[in-house]
Amino acid sequence: MLLAAITLGCLLPFLGKPIHIDDPLFIWTAQHLQSHPLDFYGFTVDWGLGPAAMSGQMQNPPLAAYYLALVGRFLGWSEAALHFGCLAPALAFIAGVFFLGRRFCARPLAASLAAVAAPVFLLSATSLMCDTMMMALWVWSLHFWLEGLEQKKPGRLAVAALLMACCSLTKYFGACLILLLLVYTLQRERRAGYWIFFLCFPVSVLAGYQWLTNRLYGQGLLMTAAVYATHLRIEGGLGIKLLETLAFTGGCLLVPLLAAPLLWRTRGMLIMLAGAATVALGILLMKKVGITVVVGPSRIKWLLVLQLALFTTGGSVLLVLAALEVWRERTPEAVLLFLWVAGTFLFVAVVNWTVSGRNILPMLPAACFILMRRFERESEKAGRLLWPIGISLTVALWAAQGDWQLANSAREAARLIHRQWGSTPAPIYFEGHWGFQYYMEQLGAKPLILDPLRLPPRGVIVMPVNNTCWVDLPARQIEPLAEVTVPAAEGITLMNNSIGAGYYSDDWGPAPFVFGPTQPERYSIVKVK
Repeated sequence: MLLAAITLGCLLPFLGKPIHIDDPLFIWTAQHLQSHPLDFYGFTVDWGLGPAAMSGQMQNPPLAAYYLALVGRFLGWSEAALHFGCLAPALAFIAGVFFLGRRFCARPLAASLAAVAAPVFLLSATSLMCDTMMMALWVWSLHFWLEGLEQKKPGRLAVAALLMACCSLTKYFGACLILLLLVYTLQRERRAGYWIFFLCFPVSVLAGYQWLTNRLYGQGLLMTAAVYATHLRIEGGLGIKLLETLAFTGGCLLVPLLAAPLLWRTRGMLIMLAGAATVALGILLMKKVGITVVVGPSRIKWLLVLQLALFTTGGSVLLVLAALEVWRERTPEAVLLFLWVAGTFLFVAVVNWTVSGRNILPMLPAACFILMRRFERESEKAGRLLWPIGISLTVALWAAQGDWQLANSAREAARLIHRQWGSTPAPIYFEGHWGFQYYMEQLGAKPLILDPLRLPPRGVIVMPVNNTCWVDLPARQIEPLAEVTVPAAEGITLMNNSIGAGYYSDDWGPAPFVFGPTQPERYSIVKVK
């Protein structure tokens, strides 16, 4: 009850958060399901360079959209109604962390509070995307699997297998849980047993999904998403990706970094500080991390360098703790936690097309359990963890507020542009996507077709500077009308190329968020000659 109250207290203020990033894809799919429940991606959407089949644009399975369809059916389609419906997966996730934590550590309440306080949890739980729902299914399937093995209850294993299948159909990464539990159970049982048949169930469900989508859309969406994730790569080699994944891990989880002074002796802290200084020096020598120029001809982005060094250190702390845990314990549970963290890390850094906070979320429960196990081994009092958890929660709320303001800037920009140019006889078109597209289309504007580029005669075109899928228009064919600026967050930036923050994709920056001066969101308004 305490966990539920704290979780709700953190999430209820964000019920009115505007539609943001990829939320529209899930909403449109949910609305389509109202009339076509068996043909989930059988419609057309413009989410790239022009109209295309939704089956080629959506890189997630449909179960989260089915859940949103139920929410919309009974509560309505307003922002508050949809976010209210998404409180249930968030509460289920934190409750699952608590019950699962009773198996991995002696302080499951502290571990669960650390999970609530992580910035990645609040940022994920205040969105309408599939990540929080996937993790709720993940932790509960793991709980029932462990319980079924210990108590020799096939019924619990069956429930776990069903939840695993649902987890995989919520987000494809959920299928990694099948492999994780296969390795754990083989190590625990020392041989294959009847339990292997339960792991075959989610595998068969995924195979059936691949067959069904191939029949419906001419391509198996499971393999299509796998090709998309591994072949489309944001700029940067393996070294850069590892650095960015460390930074995202440290910043998105945060508590391991803040708790490090309680866990390491003087020698350990000196090593940490030396590591952070080395990372900072390396960044200065590279001058550029991914797409972000850190050392320019006129200035050095010292705030970004400092925060990257600290976040990278935090990510390194977690990996070291996970490795020490398995080295000292050498139990199936320690191996499970290590593979949980290391596997997620390697998937984000090596396999997936982009580094993002959403992809860091799966390692959150394991990180909290590892931290608690280390804390208990040091015989520290649980009360000492309150200050790192409290600081992390403050940062998480700040980041969630910044994300809310970023989402709101797109909504306010759409409304402002509509008020000023909506009454003109010229049609309004726009570039860019995300929440900005959602609100522009609600107000009657149309996305500009970019491939091939089609400029509407005498049309008004809105070009967002900080958005995706937009191109510069031929200067000879347009004339500028105005530039609209809308304030975004204060003191924290989550998505901005020039600042180096890219929570939703490292295509915007190598840090999940950056504290310091912010920039307003800018929109250029032009007219076709």
